[in-house]
Amino acid sequence: MASSLKGKHNIEWQSTLAKLMDSKVFHDHEGRVMDDLKCLKSSFDCLQNRETELIFLMCCMFPEDYHIPIEDLMRYAIGLRLGRTYSLQSTRNLVQAHINKLLDSCLLMHGCVKMHDMVRDIALWISRRSDNHKILVSIDKLEDASLRDCFAASSWWYNKNPIFRQWHSPSLKILLLNINESRSWNSLDISHLTFEGIEELKVFSVTIDYYTSQIIPLLLPPSTHLLTNVRTLRLNGFKFGDISFITSLTRLEVLDLRRSHFNEFPNKIGELKRLKLIDLSLCHIFQKTYNGAIGKCLQLEELYTSTSYPKAYFHEITVDIVTLPKLQRFVLNHPITPEGKKVIQVEDFNISKLKAFKKNIMQIAETISFISLNGGCKNIIPDMVGVVGGMNGLTSLHLASCQKIECIFDATYDFNEDNLICNLVKLRLQRMENLTQLCRDPPMQVLRYLEKLEELEIQHCIWLCNIFPSECTLRNLKILNLSDCGSGEVLFSASLAQRLAQLQKMCISRAPKLEYVFGESYQEHLSSHQYQNHVMLPHLEALKLLYLDNLVAMCPENCQAKWPSQSMKMLVILGCPKLAIPWFNLK
Repeated sequence: MASSLKGKHNIEWQSTLAKLMDSKVFHDHEGRVMDDLKCLKSSFDCLQNRETELIFLMCCMFPEDYHIPIEDLMRYAIGLRLGRTYSLQSTRNLVQAHINKLLDSCLLMHGCVKMHDMVRDIALWISRRSDNHKILVSIDKLEDASLRDCFAASSWWYNKNPIFRQWHSPSLKILLLNINESRSWNSLDISHLTFEGIEELKVFSVTIDYYTSQIIPLLLPPSTHLLTNVRTLRLNGFKFGDISFITSLTRLEVLDLRRSHFNEFPNKIGELKRLKLIDLSLCHIFQKTYNGAIGKCLQLEELYTSTSYPKAYFHEITVDIVTLPKLQRFVLNHPITPEGKKVIQVEDFNISKLKAFKKNIMQIAETISFISLNGGCKNIIPDMVGVVGGMNGLTSLHLASCQKIECIFDATYDFNEDNLICNLVKLRLQRMENLTQLCRDPPMQVLRYLEKLEELEIQHCIWLCNIFPSECTLRNLKILNLSDCGSGEVLFSASLAQRLAQLQKMCISRAPKLEYVFGESYQEHLSSHQYQNHVMLPHLEALKLLYLDNLVAMCPENCQAKWPSQSMKMLVILGCPKLAIPWFNLK
């Protein structure tokens, strides 16, 4: 309660104290509310924001101790027009701001979002006495009269068959139904219902818990097309045949079909002029050809199609959706939705197919993952970037099992500035059997490629030598992970190690030739005092050295550099039989 009153005027503190002292405030026909709930009710009263209060009450629709994804709350909020006419990202920020206020008031617990059972009880108590926001849970147990004046209703079924009744509730705005797959279901049949009594519904959600792999048929009533006021439709984990009924929901803004199976994405989906978000993550779409339906949704701001369409359609999708004028966030083919806004993962893709098109979605992607890339490219710059037509927004690149790639940056070619990747922050390379260099000379050209790099991970690239040219600065590198790579006797030159001022975490494992982490390179000739007073890796906090058979020390004796024992928080050494450790001088 004190958190809720933080920053309030003295008169508001006095008013709250008066309410707490007046027990009549907490009396009603059901009896006196427990003393320990008075503070929670007072905290709610201190919110003094209708939207924050509504999000708080929405959280009580979920079961006790339920971890509520913030993204789900955001999508429900859109259905209720909490963000009014804002963009989806603005609505997401708004919902997060309201949640932060509830967290600061101790009315929610950290996590996805979690409501304490006692807080949930008071939220339900508040909603039952509200004129406009009555909420009922376990609606399968309720008579029609109990639902009549409800604003929201929900039910979670565990190990039992749901019992549905005909609903007549002209005030109902939110309906959440969920089944738990701790038992075997053949189907979920609600086809006998009619939606004629709940035409004002704004949010309709029917889901199966995420930890199940079971996909079951969902039989909807013929009257589903009457839900023309629904703005958020969520049907997760079900098997459909035809889903063309969706095109009759003319006010739809959020379409969430995660983990569903259906025959075809409706070609007329573009007729929904308000549709802003489509989520087809982990769907299975059985259509034989790509019909270009997504590209017709001209108001679309966010698209998630992880593993939904067959691989053969990918190049058509990349060309189709790039024309969407309002698209701000997309995740294509990535099995787990990451935090990034514009994410693509593609496997066994022939990138040469993009040559025929002037525009494609890869040109504006921020995160790209290529697995088993085909199409003849031997490097990323200039070959791949040239085929794509520019990748100036790329910040994270992941390459795995791309057998044709010999180097990442080849500066021996002449190419224009549009073919550069100037904003690369994260680079991951895995199982690149023919990769021999990160950067191919001339050396000064290399500097701009790695200038902003913060995280580098290289695994199972056995022919990769001279990983770090001495000309690189890597001044922003914070995380370095190397495993099963063919490095030489020295990983960094001493001059480069001195420039790794931001490095915080480093893990090196299974580099059989490695003797020193940094030291004299083939281009350097160190005097015994050249680096005597220089501090190497001054901000290194975590160091792991694993299974390095020939590692002797961090640096040769003639380097005589200072070691930052004050910054070190974690040191792990395993399987390094030749390593002597007096140079750590840990305190």
